[in-house]
Amino acid sequence: MNVYGLLERSATQWPRRPAIIDEYGALDYQTLLGDVEDVRRQLRGLGVAPGQGVGVMARNGRAFVIGVFGALGCGATVLPMSPRLRRAEIDAFFSAARIHAVMDDTTGLTPVEVPSVEVSLPGASPMRFAWTAADRNRSCVEIVSDAAFARFTSGTTSRSKGVVLTHQGVIERTAAANRGLGLGCEDAVIWVLPMAFHFFVSIILYLRVGATIAVCPDLLAETVLETANRHDGTFLYASPLHYRLLAADASGVRFKRLRRAISTAIGLPPRVARDFNARFDLPITQAYGIIEVGLPMINLDHPRDRPDSVGRALPDYEVAVLDENIEPLPPGQAGELGVRGPGMFAAYLSPPRTRQEVLRNGWFLTGDVARQDEDGAVTIVGRCKSMINVAGNKVFPEEVEDVLNRHPRVAVSRVFGRQHPRTGEVVHADVVLKDPSRPVEAEELLAFCRQALSGFKLPQSVAFVSEIEKTASGKVRRHTSTEPGEGRPG
Repeated sequence: MNVYGLLERSATQWPRRPAIIDEYGALDYQTLLGDVEDVRRQLRGLGVAPGQGVGVMARNGRAFVIGVFGALGCGATVLPMSPRLRRAEIDAFFSAARIHAVMDDTTGLTPVEVPSVEVSLPGASPMRFAWTAADRNRSCVEIVSDAAFARFTSGTTSRSKGVVLTHQGVIERTAAANRGLGLGCEDAVIWVLPMAFHFFVSIILYLRVGATIAVCPDLLAETVLETANRHDGTFLYASPLHYRLLAADASGVRFKRLRRAISTAIGLPPRVARDFNARFDLPITQAYGIIEVGLPMINLDHPRDRPDSVGRALPDYEVAVLDENIEPLPPGQAGELGVRGPGMFAAYLSPPRTRQEVLRNGWFLTGDVARQDEDGAVTIVGRCKSMINVAGNKVFPEEVEDVLNRHPRVAVSRVFGRQHPRTGEVVHADVVLKDPSRPVEAEELLAFCRQALSGFKLPQSVAFVSEIEKTASGKVRRHTSTEPGEGRPG
């Protein structure tokens, strides 16, 4: 079975069960499959063929889901794209991957400045389809057969590698995740996260088990509560930012049927967990998700008294805290978190590397620093990689530095993350000017960055320094992404 077959099976088992509720209303599984089949026929008529890379760029809702499954049904490899991408980011996306065509809902920038055609969606606005200049006779992913998805973790550059997932891998990881989540056809999921970044465990899993996905039109606490209660929401999968907003809601409205609140994307501050529990009498269960592996850990046992823990490994996975020799450390000692189990990524796309070239003694090294207690519960205590996590959005310092360093008055920059109580981290930049006697306003640098970077990647604080330390090889010496400091709220 491939991923497309999961939807076909759900449409057979739960034909009249609502699959998606969005701005256009409710769409049941049988109708969803019919709409997907219609889009698949249109794409085939346009020439979409197995192995080609198809970018799908749309906001949360049926258009994104139908576009993804329509392309998968043609045998294409789908590359999810956020409609928030800026022009420079879109261009970098195309330079890092062989994308043959793009389908978008026109809510973001035009992905490809070439003639396009409309792909009709019954009951919704049409999508735009355009071919790129990529050679249609060469596969999007040449080092892996059966590639279903390729996702760039920041959405843009080759520094984010491009994670390749096969159909079999997605099937394995969704099955493994649900052994912990326990979702079924009677569940209604309240959806607030970007579908472009949370599709391969989350959305596909919900559709696989016949659940209903109720899309929130915005992130306001009152909207989340109203959506959950109007559609009998039982499951909320959100980030600490969403839970902070909900905990601060003073309306007195309670969730009617919500049975589980899962936190993901960034570490859950204990205070947010306590405040949410006090407001709704419901613990937040922290989960650990990573695109290369899936959802290997969930804090199912102690969400109330140990909210900072990501819990123990789910039955199909192994986790370990490892030293520099990839040997497990005793309980209580900090080291790099390693994970192994089903549904792991197949390869990196840019530059091409197979999974076996990346794994160390069978472990995928996450880059997170963790401790594990005697019971096997894991707590994340930091990171040993430079990547910055802004409210669940991954920011690569090199990408921001590339933009800053193009400013005519900047000699060199160094970008790193600073802790922030609301977003987990914010982006900070140290900047050395070419001529210190001619100062530059920080706002001028931010305006320059704003032309090329999505909002969450913009530095929230800038420090002008006389020099930036470099390594013996001449590279910028990096801070880890746990540098303390408030930064400026985004």
